[in-house]
Amino acid sequence: MMDTKAQLIACLTQMQGQFVSGETLAQTLQVSRNTVWKMIKALQAAGYPIEARKRVGYRMESDADVLTESTICPYLQSRVLGQKLKVFDTLASTNSYCREQLRTGEAVHGMVVAANTQTAGRGRQGRSFYSPPGSGLYFSLVLRQAIEIDDGALLTACAAVAVARAIDALCHTYTQIKWVNDLYLDGRKCCGILTEGSVSLESGKIDSAVLGIGINIRCTQTALPESLRDTVTSLEEAVPGCRVCRAQLLAAVLWELEQCISRLSERQFLPEYRHRCFLIGETVTYRADDGTEKKVAVLDIDDRCGLVVRDAFGQVQTLRAGEIHIGAGGAA
Repeated sequence: MMDTKAQLIACLTQMQGQFVSGETLAQTLQVSRNTVWKMIKALQAAGYPIEARKRVGYRMESDADVLTESTICPYLQSRVLGQKLKVFDTLASTNSYCREQLRTGEAVHGMVVAANTQTAGRGRQGRSFYSPPGSGLYFSLVLRQAIEIDDGALLTACAAVAVARAIDALCHTYTQIKWVNDLYLDGRKCCGILTEGSVSLESGKIDSAVLGIGINIRCTQTALPESLRDTVTSLEEAVPGCRVCRAQLLAAVLWELEQCISRLSERQFLPEYRHRCFLIGETVTYRADDGTEKKVAVLDIDDRCGLVVRDAFGQVQTLRAGEIHIGAGGAA
């Protein structure tokens, strides 16, 4: 059941750009007009394009990209993923929320949690993932199925392929992958993926995992910190004239994920992952977890999604942790 704020968004969206009075909204939602006004102000602050006109009422822009349960459900084709769905205006982190739901036993397999903005979004290595209001698609998926430890590394790679397929289908692009968790368009990052899991000591398998996905949709050159603007892009900025519906993209990603994850151990997505990975054949900088760096030539990606590299001394090794940096400035 939708909360009152979600019902307000649904009411405005259904009016298709027409004004609706505060009194009508108050009666529909069974709250006071002052409560409606406060919710409107909160939604505007969260990035919703709502116009308020004195003595007339409120309206949502007719082409507004609204992300709610009611806008997502018509697009859903996945049978399990997203069948339990929660959408928030603001969360600290969708991954953190899902992990708490797992801790309390409230998270079911396939549950999806999305937010219009995150105040403490996270990436790998504890880095921040900036999530400005309305400018991206930020969501996490709960998986509650036993996965072999050796297959755990495949989850992120599998998700990368699924997201790339969904983006390409909607935007007519060719999305590339930077090992292990970033997606790129035109040489700039457009998506990051964070996978967190827990291992059962009894079974020795991963018994639950949370897949966090953040996709830049628009406005990275104005909404993100200046320090990131040279290295990031968004779908609409990379593809002029493209207009992305976040609800449709979320549903498309879930559909692709369901196909990949259901046959994870078969590794059918790996050839596509290798083909999309633009690092193969390149010389890059590898930074180990202890901070040491060295130049390596990327040779291949193995069947466990490890990066096969050769160093300056001709030694070949497979990387399963650490960071790869590309370009003169070492941009990740």
